Amino acid sequence: MDALAPALIINKLDPKQLEHFPAGQETGRETYLVDVEDESISRVFENIIPFLGKLLSEKTADVRRRRLGELVDFLAAQLVRPSEADTQMAQRLAARRAAVLNEFGYFTAEQLAEANRSRAANRGALADNWRKRRQVFAVQHPDKSLRERDVYPAFQFSGHQPAKAVREVLAAFGEWKDPWKLALWFTSNNGWLPDSARPVDLLDSHPEAVIEAARRDAAGSVA
Repeated sequence: MDALAPALIINKLDPKQLEHFPAGQETGRETYLVDVEDESISRVFENIIPFLGKLLSEKTADVRRRRLGELVDFLAAQLVRPSEADTQMAQRLAARRAAVLNEFGYFTAEQLAEANRSRAANRGALADNWRKRRQVFAVQHPDKSLRERDVYPAFQFSGHQPAKAVREVLAAFGEWKDPWKLALWFTSNNGWLPDSARPVDLLDSHPEAVIEAARRDAAGSVA
């Protein structure tokens, strides 16, 4: 045998060739012809085939069991009723989120592009670039029917440009803080600020105090 010739050749049989192999004509089956040129390799191959079939069937069964388990978990989660405490907590959180958007307003990425006269064809590019640089943050609007669900709370802008203090606050908290938690931090009373003011109310007049409060809260959260 030529040393450069392949020792094992596998070819998929077409429908015409399958006429000579009745088993291969069953629906859903595919038949392959294995050409082994070396007797020793042939014996090894014959011994491997039964184990290969068993391995494939076991793997398929494992995948089916895993997918079934995932489906059961998903359905169970839909069927289990939340506790009264969880329901009340969710209602309070929803009310707080709505209050933030109602009190301070918000911009979509397209609105920010228009306000800054962006020439980018992608109208979301400007806001997305700011967000990637951690200059601003976006939250998901509760209304799932909106075309643009990612919205930017308006308090973090000055003249439709990112407020410098916001960037420092985001840097203090890092990437671990959820966007809605950030929004609620800005709009909640803070003990590190004079008269326990809300950070949002001091962004323009006392930005350094807001930044320091963020650093202290971030340090306490990590500790």
